[in-house]
Amino acid sequence: MVKVWFLALRPWSFTASAIPVTLGAILAYTFEGTFSFGLYLLTLFGGTLLHSGTNLINTYGDFIAGVDTIESAETCPQLVRNILKPEQMKNAGIIAFGMAALLGIYFVYLRGWPMLFLGLIGILGGYTYTAGPLPYKYQGLGSLLVFFLMGPLMVLGSHYVQTGVFNENVIWASLPVGFLVSGILHANDLRDIDYDQRAGIKTLALILGEKLAFPFYYLLNIAAFASLLFLIIFNILPVSSILPFLLIPKLGKILKNAHISRLGNKDTLTFLEANSAKFHFQFGSMFIAGLLINIII
Repeated sequence: MVKVWFLALRPWSFTASAIPVTLGAILAYTFEGTFSFGLYLLTLFGGTLLHSGTNLINTYGDFIAGVDTIESAETCPQLVRNILKPEQMKNAGIIAFGMAALLGIYFVYLRGWPMLFLGLIGILGGYTYTAGPLPYKYQGLGSLLVFFLMGPLMVLGSHYVQTGVFNENVIWASLPVGFLVSGILHANDLRDIDYDQRAGIKTLALILGEKLAFPFYYLLNIAAFASLLFLIIFNILPVSSILPFLLIPKLGKILKNAHISRLGNKDTLTFLEANSAKFHFQFGSMFIAGLLINIII
């Protein structure tokens, strides 16, 4: 049963929250010269709890909405295969959010009421992705809102835990990883477009249609590099932050595979989300490494 719940958490996806949390902490030292490893670990744990709750409620919501089937839910088959019950999945997600809230109380004590605001947005954003009276994923807002939740909001929250101050440069610096995490969700929507259409829900991929949905995916990936370049040009970030540009050949390969998928190759489409998640991690890691190089120098 431990293995069942471990897989239900989808731990392979946690890099999508680990990157923005780590980036926020490193930006605290880059901009304000302050960093606490203990607070970083607590923030990373809190981000993982939020991500876990979101994953569990996502599985519950997609199952209740009829989106997940045995064919489509290969990475989260616990409900469609009757391994776990829907209420068990929902309750586990609420427990994860509750644990994140308890940790958030300490952050509120440490840094004040702004942390309450940030924490509530994070929990509400995670829960209402596929649950609640109006799940925003089913209204075509998933990729757009996740851009803010796991880009600027998570980076800003991590930075605020470290410093106790708001710095608008942190928001600008979060844009590259925000674009790429949005790309992960959009790749998921592209892969599941047939299943979602049958379920009668609206994702951004379905709203845009094939003619625009794939170009939007290209745009999200290119925007990560373009925004990073502008941040360096306008001296918001140090020159060493350009390190992710070493990944441009890999970006070309990803976009090529996406184009092949657009032409009807289901094999490349199947792996589009996983490759996008891997690229987000690689880009984020090199981005953070570039900032660390600047700090060491």
